[in-house]
Amino acid sequence: MPDIMLLGVEKQVLSLEIDENPADNFPCMPSEGIDSEMRVLLYALLMGIFFDEAQSMEQLVLEYGPEGPWVFKLDFTITERLAEVEEDDIDGIALNWSQTGEMSALNMEASDLQEVLARFLFNLVHFCMLVRQEEVLSVFIYSE
Repeated sequence: MPDIMLLGVEKQVLSLEIDENPADNFPCMPSEGIDSEMRVLLYALLMGIFFDEAQSMEQLVLEYGPEGPWVFKLDFTITERLAEVEEDDIDGIALNWSQTGEMSALNMEASDLQEVLARFLFNLVHFCMLVRQEEVLSVFIYSE
């Protein structure tokens, strides 16, 4: 299963059982094939930092076993930065993001890639806006 971005209260997310589907309990959005490395490229772009620094923006909070699944929490700093992104800026950010690194894993034409990245970013920005409004919420990544 590809990564799932979910919105929830940390205590509730951490109580997920290994056989539970997070989508049954939390608002979720698909990753659309955008993996951790691609997300880190986005964080580096938005924060103006190096890739190595941006890797700390997803923090492991739950590991079911050495082979997964894993749950990562999106750092407060990047959550705040994403919540500040204006909808009018999403297409431009997606264009820049599509040119920052290795995107061939998605196996798409440039225009399709930009559309997928923009749609993912739009949804993620709105998740982060909700976190800003409801401070008990956080954005998590469920990865198998």
